[in-house]
Amino acid sequence: MDSNTLSQYFQASMSPDAATRKQAEASLASAQRQPQCLVSVLGLLTQEQVPLQVRQAAAVFFKNVVRRHWEPEDEHELTIPDEIKTQVKDNLLQLFLSVAELLQSQLSEAMALIASHDFPAKWQTLLPGLLPQLETATTQKDYKRVTGLLQILHSICKRYRHEFKSDELFTEIKYVLEKLQAPLLTIFKQAVADLPLATADTAASKLLLGCLTSVVSLFYDLCAQDLPEFFEDNLQPWMEGFVVTLKYQNGALAADDDETEPSAVSLLQAEVVEGLSLLMSKEEEAFAPYLPGCLGEVWNVLMAAGLHPHQDLLVTTAVRFLTTVSTSVHHHLFAAPEVLNNVCRKIISPNVQLLQADEELFEENAFEYVRRDVEGSDSDTRRRGACDLVRGLCRNYEKQVTDLFSGDIAALLEQYRVNPAANWKAKDAAIYLVIALTLKGSTSRLGATQTNSLVDLAEFCQSHVLPELQAATPPHPILVADAIKFVTTFRVQLPREVYEHVMPALVALLGHKEAVVHTYAATAIERMLTVK
Repeated sequence: MDSNTLSQYFQASMSPDAATRKQAEASLASAQRQPQCLVSVLGLLTQEQVPLQVRQAAAVFFKNVVRRHWEPEDEHELTIPDEIKTQVKDNLLQLFLSVAELLQSQLSEAMALIASHDFPAKWQTLLPGLLPQLETATTQKDYKRVTGLLQILHSICKRYRHEFKSDELFTEIKYVLEKLQAPLLTIFKQAVADLPLATADTAASKLLLGCLTSVVSLFYDLCAQDLPEFFEDNLQPWMEGFVVTLKYQNGALAADDDETEPSAVSLLQAEVVEGLSLLMSKEEEAFAPYLPGCLGEVWNVLMAAGLHPHQDLLVTTAVRFLTTVSTSVHHHLFAAPEVLNNVCRKIISPNVQLLQADEELFEENAFEYVRRDVEGSDSDTRRRGACDLVRGLCRNYEKQVTDLFSGDIAALLEQYRVNPAANWKAKDAAIYLVIALTLKGSTSRLGATQTNSLVDLAEFCQSHVLPELQAATPPHPILVADAIKFVTTFRVQLPREVYEHVMPALVALLGHKEAVVHTYAATAIERMLTVK
């Protein structure tokens, strides 16, 4: 089937007329069964006279055909002939480099799908064809081309992050390392050296930052299973470069406060901190000499970050890194009183506050709010990260951290007492801090199984939690949900007399108009009835 006919089908598949779309989709379903279809689709992608949206539809179609038919699970499914596979693989790299950026993401995914089946044994031309292109683009400082090539490699190598260890996997990683490890370090050194030149909000600056982000992503991919010997031997230039990227600032590239997407600088720094976290958790001994310096820079990044949504990724990643360090043999880096005080007051306290996005989620998407809490899928939120850091610090500095936060919690509760309607978020933060300070171990069946003996749970529940459960008109339903969460979490630790007040309140809340509240109440009753 020729490219012109396919172009007409793709154009028709976007028609507002349902009958036209249906006919076009049927024609495309029939076309994909013809052996030359994939080759014709790739040819269509190169025709610049064809509207971009049509070529984008063709790229998506190509990716989906590859996903379904390259190595179909059902033996009765259509299988792409070997000679067509060879044609596709021989031309895909050059095609990727020549098409519009909008199409590259689909082609990159398709290449990753093909590589998951064929690389390296059945696609031995990929790296030998890609690396000379990468070397030339690096020499010319063509960071757009370098980034495109690195994105291909990342799409192929990112599965190393989660694959189970096997001889086959390590053989593949070894093959990639032998060809890529030295060029990757060369690119990294050059891009870091050029970073001081990226001082304005220009396309060139964003390309350089994007290139560095791709390099660091590949660093993570290749080290995820085990730190390769080459990387261990050359860890110093990597760490020095990481420190440079964490120090880098560019006000011209900063995102506006009302934006939600991270800036190019934030994306790079978050990727760097992820790499540091990997080394901290998997290669602690090799990383130890560089830890103090890197920890100081991550600390500075956190101190400079605000509460704006576009910084969420960077903040949560950095807080996770601090948590990893706080629970390691290097926890002594937090031992100094002024360090603990700064971490608690300047990092944890601001990030445990309820954000506008959390409030909107409570009001507009109750199902997602409950799911994130129950399933723990809020692990990438500032609040969850801050609470995890509290628990991490409490492993070795329980009394010091408890003493520090006791004063903060008392201050938050006093703010609430003075003006409950205006300061209800202060009490929300106080309840979360108490849970974070107190909960040391838990199971889904029992709730809290280990608690901080320095916190008087019964007194806090009696004075500050029960009033929210029993209030006729609480300042905000989120406080009611917080109170339910508290008694559910500590159901085993609460004295029997508290149950006499809690259970009737929970039954009454089953009729609450807010979905989160009555769902939490039902869950709490179910779980508390299992306590003996």
